[in-house]
Amino acid sequence: MRSFSLKSLASISTLLTFTTMLALTTGTASAKKGKSVAATEHGARMTHSLRGDVMGGRQPIGLSTITLWEAGTTGPSTATQLANTTSTRGGNFIIASFACAHTASQLYLTATNGEATPEDIHNPNIALALMVGACNNLPARVVINELTTAATSYAMAQFGEPVNPSLSAKGAPGTTAYTGLNNAANLAIKIVNPSSGHPTAFLATSPNSPKLLNTIADIIVSCVNSLSPFTTCANLFATIKPPTGDAAPVNTWEAAIDIARSPGANVASVYDFVNQLPSGVSAPYVPFLTTAPNDLTLALSYPIPRSRSLSGLSLDSADNVWVSDDTANTIFEMNPAGTLLSPPGGFTAGGNLLSPGFVFYDGGRLWISISSNNQVKAMDGAGNVTFTSTAALAVPLGLAIDSFNNVWVANSLDGLGLTGFNPTSGFDFSTTDGGLSDCPFIAGDTTVSPNIMWVSNTTPTGLGIGTVVRVVNDGNPLHFTFSSVNLPTTFPQGPQGISVDNEGNVWVAISSGFVVKINNAVPPTIALGPLPVGGGLTNKALGVATDSNNNVWISTQDSIVELNTNGNALSPPTGFTAGGLYGGLGNGIAIDRGGNVWTVNNKAPSGLIQFVGSAGPVATPRVSGRPLAP
Repeated sequence: MRSFSLKSLASISTLLTFTTMLALTTGTASAKKGKSVAATEHGARMTHSLRGDVMGGRQPIGLSTITLWEAGTTGPSTATQLANTTSTRGGNFIIASFACAHTASQLYLTATNGEATPEDIHNPNIALALMVGACNNLPARVVINELTTAATSYAMAQFGEPVNPSLSAKGAPGTTAYTGLNNAANLAIKIVNPSSGHPTAFLATSPNSPKLLNTIADIIVSCVNSLSPFTTCANLFATIKPPTGDAAPVNTWEAAIDIARSPGANVASVYDFVNQLPSGVSAPYVPFLTTAPNDLTLALSYPIPRSRSLSGLSLDSADNVWVSDDTANTIFEMNPAGTLLSPPGGFTAGGNLLSPGFVFYDGGRLWISISSNNQVKAMDGAGNVTFTSTAALAVPLGLAIDSFNNVWVANSLDGLGLTGFNPTSGFDFSTTDGGLSDCPFIAGDTTVSPNIMWVSNTTPTGLGIGTVVRVVNDGNPLHFTFSSVNLPTTFPQGPQGISVDNEGNVWVAISSGFVVKINNAVPPTIALGPLPVGGGLTNKALGVATDSNNNVWISTQDSIVELNTNGNALSPPTGFTAGGLYGGLGNGIAIDRGGNVWTVNNKAPSGLIQFVGSAGPVATPRVSGRPLAP
């Protein structure tokens, strides 16, 4: 629950002592406009300077409280305030000297309150933000405006409450725990240039577009440039639906981050504030969306040259994305910034990847199911095959790794059920117990001992009737126990993707357009569903991923659907459509350390779609099965 606002923090920050203010502004008089002040050595740490402008709509914001922050490294509410100043009436500011605790930590600026209209009256609803960059790679000059606030709100949505501008991670720069925050900060800078406050070439180049982010920025302008008594601000804050348990926003940064966190809520009503700019104030951020969109999700497209039919997807500890192409017979690797790390055409293993399907990164290797030659291969980070299975397989698809170093393989045809092997000892096993027959996917819950392996299964009746089988796994095949639950016979097309949630329950996609939640019990029972997703029978449900907020994400052929743990839709009736960019037809869906949802996209141009900051962050690689927070 929120207990105080950014505006109260801004008031507190102005109470810095006169001595502190002198220290922060030393050298300001000698700094020349437009010229950066070089970093200098000061004791054990490097000192820096920063200058910039704060803009509201088309005009500067005067007398705004400017605060420079260093993102925290020891968990929530641990950001450090490095410097504080006030913008001139022309919106300019200079921070003459500051030092960071970590040379590679991410910095951000906030601008609170200030005068943004000819009235010269302070607007207490103003709170703008900007991700500046890493302390060892700072721009010479920056611009804080509504567009930088929108970019910061989406990219950093999962790293701190807007009521407290304390963006933070659970580890220092250079550690895995800081990876998500670092990548998120870089993403904010990737889409909006901190030096200009304008969209970058990446965002402005098709198939991407700045329209959605410009629209959010123009919505914020309706409050920033509103006139006293700031009725538009009050109406905007009342219209925005914050995440469950949070109070309504009380300033523009809170408003923007609440939109980013609940992009399917009150879409038309929130969008209408584009039309509520003050008289005589035209929308400063163009082009913008001229009609209310399906949703307010920020989605980015990353085309992959030479890709043809993308399928499986998995993330490693750096949040690099590994994706299989079952038609091009290759594996692509992309870093979080959207740069391909694999060679042109991907990793092909010398032509030995014939229809690669599911992929699973286990912490050091990428495991790949190869359906055409009934094999499973392991690939290292350089794309070299380091292991090839010899166990009998029948069109293998789903993969999971247990805590006993066994690789579990779901055989999708010929009634072979499950196969497992230990790549170190060479031991392998197979089983059709529990009614296992044709098994497309498997998910392992290794947070408990013994492990629980969950298998989506189609019985050999010829009718395609599905079951979900719960396998208790202590590492010894002779001790496995099996129990199962029948899926509703009204929807006989069979189960697809499967994912474990924070409570050990599982969500299963049914290909006819539904999802089912199954209790972790003996025997398992259906807790919820079948629930229609993204249009129900008209839309195939393919992959499933759960996040650390215990929400579930389902990839369908036309959209991505988000449900909470009680099965309530958090996305619109048709799902999140990525502004028309998304066309799935692949099971690949995963959530990274920054709360971004990654999906394969087989609608031209084929590649990956990133839904920015929408989900509860998940520690990667996801070897435990459950969506553990980083």
